[in-house]
Amino acid sequence: MSRFFDWSHFQWLFPRLLEVVPLTLFIVLTSFVTGFLLAVFIALARLYRIPVLNQIAVVYVSFMRGTPILIQLFICNLVLPGVIWSITGVNVGRLWSPLIFVIAAYGLNAAAFLSEDFRAAVSGVDSGQQEAALSIGMTRFQCFRYVIASQAVRIAIPGFSNSFSNLLKDSTLAFAAAGIMDLMGTVQAIGYAKYRYLEGYVGAAVIFFALCILLEVGTHFIIRRLSKGLPAVT
Repeated sequence: MSRFFDWSHFQWLFPRLLEVVPLTLFIVLTSFVTGFLLAVFIALARLYRIPVLNQIAVVYVSFMRGTPILIQLFICNLVLPGVIWSITGVNVGRLWSPLIFVIAAYGLNAAAFLSEDFRAAVSGVDSGQQEAALSIGMTRFQCFRYVIASQAVRIAIPGFSNSFSNLLKDSTLAFAAAGIMDLMGTVQAIGYAKYRYLEGYVGAAVIFFALCILLEVGTHFIIRRLSKGLPAVT
């Protein structure tokens, strides 16, 4: 047995890491969708400078982007249950799985970054198109839905992809903050039991790298499909 890297242990370990990849992807996808839905409201509040909501959104985005995700995970996992308990009288810390609070933390964090991606994309759409849409009788909502949003999404896809990639890599902190037995949780648990960690870290690195490559390929495919017949975005 090699003291540095045990290939037979890696071959035994890698399939077990693949078994928990769906849980990691579930955390990332659920957090991303949650964050995206919240990001739309945050971006609109800032774009249209809605009183009070605009100021709240500015502080929220600044805080979430300016503090480590690990701290946010601890806050959601330790503080949020107490806040809900004090408001509702229900001890959700015992009733709900820690996974819910982990997804909440990742979703809230992703919302801050995605809102900036979406806001920048909307600002990148030619303002003349909005004026033209309003001049033919469209309401501001119709103009945003049919003219601006469709173009903004195409512009924002690279930013969304980058945020998704960062969220995927940040998911490695779920075990440290809440003991979630996802990919990194399994690496730590098996490493502790077998007294071998390097093989697990290498296996996790291979899996995350492969997922990021698939994400990059998928992003390029979506951009090509959406760009057919349209002028290039500069």
